[in-house]
Amino acid sequence: MNYGIPLALLIMALAGCKKESTPATPLNEQPDSTMVVILKNGNFINGPYGSVAGEAKIHRTGTKFQLALVNFASSNGPDLKVYLSKEVQPVNFVNLGSLRAINGNQLYDIPDGANYSSYKYALIHCQQYNHLFGSAELKD
Repeated sequence: MNYGIPLALLIMALAGCKKESTPATPLNEQPDSTMVVILKNGNFINGPYGSVAGEAKIHRTGTKFQLALVNFASSNGPDLKVYLSKEVQPVNFVNLGSLRAINGNQLYDIPDGANYSSYKYALIHCQQYNHLFGSAELKD
């Protein structure tokens, strides 16, 4: 049998599939420290599918609410997202966007309609595979 054409098609299909991962270049985003009011904070702990370290802080700068990841480090993975969640496993959550780097200081805007006080956890979560990389319990 001639397997040449099917084999070539399989190789091309596999070569086109690549896992996207989060950039490893550290970020150093900082809020305006003269106007920041810290409302909640917590330390990250590892989840079952990754390792995460650093602090999560919800702060207000004027009328804007943000989640700050401070001295942050995470193992890498595809499709990592930053969530504010009501539980440690994301069921009731707000997706703050893709994780922009696996280490450094990062700021994520909390949408206007989201009541920050009802969310107890900051999560680093692989959305594609539904895997929790790490969580921080946010306390007043």
